[in-house]
Amino acid sequence: MSIQIQINKPEDKPTYQEIKQTLINVVKSDIYYRKLKDGKFMQSYKERIKKLCQAEDPQEYVLKLTMTIFPNKAKYHKAKDDYKEFYGRDPKILNTIMELYKLYYKLAKDHFITNKQVDEETEDFLSSL
Repeated sequence: MSIQIQINKPEDKPTYQEIKQTLINVVKSDIYYRKLKDGKFMQSYKERIKKLCQAEDPQEYVLKLTMTIFPNKAKYHKAKDDYKEFYGRDPKILNTIMELYKLYYKLAKDHFITNKQVDEETEDFLSSL
């Protein structure tokens, strides 16, 4: 009789290099469908790549970006649903965005704001009245 011990390794967090490559893949998928390069979508992803490349600490930049985009789990699911609806006819774009959002989620999920934190921050904010 053998005893097996399973050690749970913490989930690896995506690196800024992985995020950058996935951002580039989103742009490539847009070009694949001949979307406008000067359109809002392409320009916003170009800007994300630019800011990531210029960041003093790219990993910290990516973490803060993900926390801004996904402050909580509900916002993550809403964004995914919106993109599925909007890009359902462009599967290459949809798949690359979903891959990006999975990476963002892995980074942001440990930092989702809780109701308790909302209450505490609200109390702190209003305490100066």
